[in-house]
Amino acid sequence: MKSILQSYVEQEIWLLIRDKWYFGTIIGVSDELLWFKHRTHNKETEEDTLWERVVKISEVVAIDKVISVMSRKPDVFMSRLVETENNTNNHQQ
Repeated sequence: MKSILQSYVEQEIWLLIRDKWYFGTIIGVSDELLWFKHRTHNKETEEDTLWERVVKISEVVAIDKVISVMSRKPDVFMSRLVETENNTNNHQQ
């Protein structure tokens, strides 16, 4: 697990630690420790808090890398399709 985590240093990744998922950026990996930062959002105060955490590598259960995001909102989806189509047409000319 240590070598896998080291390959994601300075990248955003989903981490399952014990029984909770965190979306954060890995800062560093040492012999037994993982150091990462992540944000939480308080809906009541509309405030974001940036956390830095250090956990034992043995507590990391899984990792998950986001490859792409697609909006389900029709207007956003259509505008991205048009944008993609325009980029494709420009490359073919």
